[in-house]
Amino acid sequence: MVTPSKSQSEEMLKWLNHNRQMLLDLYKNQYIAYNAHRLIAHSENLQEVLQLAEASGEYFAIYLVPRRTASIQILPIRFGTVARHDWQPNYHVKLKHRELEISTTMLVDSGAELSLISFKVGQDLGYALADGESTLLAETIGGRVEYVLRNVEMTINEHTLIAPTAWLQNHTGGEQLLLGREVVFDKFDIEFRQAEEQIIFRWRE
Repeated sequence: MVTPSKSQSEEMLKWLNHNRQMLLDLYKNQYIAYNAHRLIAHSENLQEVLQLAEASGEYFAIYLVPRRTASIQILPIRFGTVARHDWQPNYHVKLKHRELEISTTMLVDSGAELSLISFKVGQDLGYALADGESTLLAETIGGRVEYVLRNVEMTINEHTLIAPTAWLQNHTGGEQLLLGREVVFDKFDIEFRQAEEQIIFRWRE
């Protein structure tokens, strides 16, 4: 897989933000592979998208387009009629489970204690419940959701860490992947520059 440079990643996130409404209109609940210039591939099957994107020879990242917008089933809450600057603090994060590795887009959420992946993303990464494993309950804005904890290997700006991550067990419709505080915010100093539509991660030695 061709890994994008830091400047390429920043341009890719701008492309994603500027084309978010088009993606929501056309590719709900599908994985897309994209870069700073174009949409490379799309499908509900993660492996199919990875194969098509790899075959293109271009650098790319993966994003799962939500089923719907303005969902308050899980954080974050979006006040579409209030926000004047339509930008989301997304960042490219590489997730790895066994032999499967994807560069995906996660929303940096200082209000979330844990990072979070949806039921579909967890399944497609190869996670499964152990025999007899019990689910946990979390209170969210939209009510209770079930989840299990997984220690997920993440790479951010070429730095690799293991972060406890909530893998949702409900089909909530909120497919946004969240990058929460636990471990991540201890390893990095994170600066939000909304006016420039930029997030800066500084590794803490």
